[in-house]
Amino acid sequence: MEIRAATSSDIDALLRLSHQIGALHFEQAPHAFVAPSLAEREFLLDALNDPARLFLLAQRDNQIVGFITAIIAKNEAVPFLLKDPICRVGTLIVDENERTSGIGRMLMTQCQQWAKQQGAIQMRLEVMSFNYDAQAFYDKLGFAELSKTLWMPIG
Repeated sequence: MEIRAATSSDIDALLRLSHQIGALHFEQAPHAFVAPSLAEREFLLDALNDPARLFLLAQRDNQIVGFITAIIAKNEAVPFLLKDPICRVGTLIVDENERTSGIGRMLMTQCQQWAKQQGAIQMRLEVMSFNYDAQAFYDKLGFAELSKTLWMPIG
């Protein structure tokens, strides 16, 4: 298994993985997500070209089997929030045929090491309430619930 920086030449494989997770999210929460589309290509390319963003992928036997994105955020506006740098994981995706094989853990470990190098004091991420497998994975890594996002339709 190789963990390496993603490049724009990886876009087709990244898009394939993104569609897997996008389909799950759309199926479970169509009130919040749209069906996967090629519009994600531009979004991923922008993320790949953002020098402030971590974008790593996992590759085995020339096959991309997962990726992670993250940024370092620092509160400078809200007086009652921490001012220390925080690593915010944007996306973690492991191919649906490769889950529970340790790939997600390897990507998160690399992200954590990067975050430490950037001076971050903690990692944060959002996981959807319907994604029980992801919640169990993050629990095993030591993540704890900090807040809940609530919603309701209007009209």
